[in-house]
Amino acid sequence: MAIAASISWVIAYDLLGHTTTFFAPVASTIVLSIVPGERSRRAVEMVVGIAVGIGVADLIIQAIGTGAAQIGVVVLLAVSVAILLGAGRLLASQAAATAVLVAALPASNQALTRFTDALIGGLVGLVVLIVAPRNPVVPIRDEVEALLREVAGALEDVAWALDQRDAHTATAAIVRATGAGSLGIQFERMLKQGRETTLISPAHWSSRIAVDRYEAAARHIDSATRDVGVLARGARSLLEAGETPPAGLTPAVRELAAAVEAMAGHEPRDTDSDVIERALGATRLANASLTEPHSLAVGVIVAQVRAIAIDLLRALGAERLDASAHVRAAAPARPGRA
Repeated sequence: MAIAASISWVIAYDLLGHTTTFFAPVASTIVLSIVPGERSRRAVEMVVGIAVGIGVADLIIQAIGTGAAQIGVVVLLAVSVAILLGAGRLLASQAAATAVLVAALPASNQALTRFTDALIGGLVGLVVLIVAPRNPVVPIRDEVEALLREVAGALEDVAWALDQRDAHTATAAIVRATGAGSLGIQFERMLKQGRETTLISPAHWSSRIAVDRYEAAARHIDSATRDVGVLARGARSLLEAGETPPAGLTPAVRELAAAVEAMAGHEPRDTDSDVIERALGATRLANASLTEPHSLAVGVIVAQVRAIAIDLLRALGAERLDASAHVRAAAPARPGRA
């Protein structure tokens, strides 16, 4: 904002000789204060809003002068024109604010100068975004990694609970999995910012693929997070019933935790063989733990291991049927009852 405001002032005041040039630095800071992901479109709305405010205010003030009533009339007309143009909230409020400034600080024959200053400020704000944007992938990756590492930690807690026959640790794992949350509204804002940056900034055009991959993977990662909570509840039920986990179940959960941890260290893509290998390995171990007879809790845990493995494969870009086929191949149906 500081750089954009300074550059806007230099262009309008020093280069073009506009002596009342507050519109230029104000417009540049407004563009940079708009919610990321909407700046390019909103910058256009803002400049149009300023133009409407300037045009209406200059015409009215020249005709009826200044004063409290005149400011009220100016704002009413400016907002009305903005609404008739199909304005959103930003355009209408900007038209009103600009009209007030023009009415409160009148200057004859300055409409074109004020509009030019607003245009300069808006363009400078966009240029700053284009030339020096934040890397669009970094905040998205950090958000995904933080969630996946928390999910991996919850799975490690489940494995420890099964190993130590500790239902209290299983309860803590449920709380941890639930507290991990999901890739919600904040993540969606990051995606919008990332898409905008990769659209307007040549330096980050190549990052669009990574942003798209994270967007596609997000719903599968959220699904895996929910499945971990179900798995942890199954583990608690098993331990509270006093059952002994069958051989292979704890290693399966631990291997699944390693798969999620490996996923956290990579961008979503279909070539992450380490993630695939560990996810399918967890499925094989879980399936091998299905002994005859086995309890419902064991069945729930094994089912969730399979479901999470499918979620991880889907997050890597596999189609649903392909992911399910891979999991079935790694965990063939057990023999029928004797």
